[in-house]
Amino acid sequence: MPEENPAAEAAEGATGAANGAADAAGGGAEGAGDAAAGAADILAQSGGGDAWYSIASLLDKGGPIVAILLVLSVISAAVILLKIFQFWSAGLSKRSFVDPAVDKVEAGDLGGALEILKKQKTPLARAMAAGVRAKMRGDLRDEDVAAEISRVGTMEIGSLQRYLRWLEVIGNISPLLGLLGTVIGMINAFQSLEAAGTQVDPALLSGGIWVALLTTAVGLIVALPAITALNLFEGKIDQVRLSMRDAAARVIAALHVRPGSVQSRAAQ
Repeated sequence: MPEENPAAEAAEGATGAANGAADAAGGGAEGAGDAAAGAADILAQSGGGDAWYSIASLLDKGGPIVAILLVLSVISAAVILLKIFQFWSAGLSKRSFVDPAVDKVEAGDLGGALEILKKQKTPLARAMAAGVRAKMRGDLRDEDVAAEISRVGTMEIGSLQRYLRWLEVIGNISPLLGLLGTVIGMINAFQSLEAAGTQVDPALLSGGIWVALLTTAVGLIVALPAITALNLFEGKIDQVRLSMRDAAARVIAALHVRPGSVQSRAAQ
């Protein structure tokens, strides 16, 4: 029997391990290179992240339904931005002037109350000022003053609600349009499958299905911001409406404390 050499076997084992590690590293590098090449191909096919290419691809795949949904999304975004600017510029959260104005009314200083309210550019201040002006024009009944505040308040609320109907319509019809596009796409997919006859390619059906589902996804994407913004805006308008009712009640109560105070001071 040949004599075993432990040192030679150890050296051979080390050489084999090194070769194995090199092969593994080479295979890993090759796999990483393939993955990177695949990612590059995907980016190239998707236009390298080009937004315009993505929109054009959506229009090409989704057809006229997606085109309509994209137009609705632009309208929805424009209305949302417009209402955000309107609500912000109107100062709907400002109520610090209410107590000083009511105090002036209770003291019989309607002119002072009106000056406080005229400095404010909010719907609530304009509604309260309308009631004060109505009282200053004559010895009106409390019901008449309340009616004037309600009239102006209704106009202010109507201004805040303007264009919100667009968001409601877009939020309601966008999913339905998307579903319609999906149904049409599924019909087209099965028609293509029928035309293929016995030579059925699974990719033909799966490709038609994902293109059909694309319109539903776009419809939901368009509807969600519109519905969310609509509910937020309507919640803010409800707060303004409640504030107007509270302010009207406080003004009427303050006038009732000192009825005819303006006329009595004028006579003095």
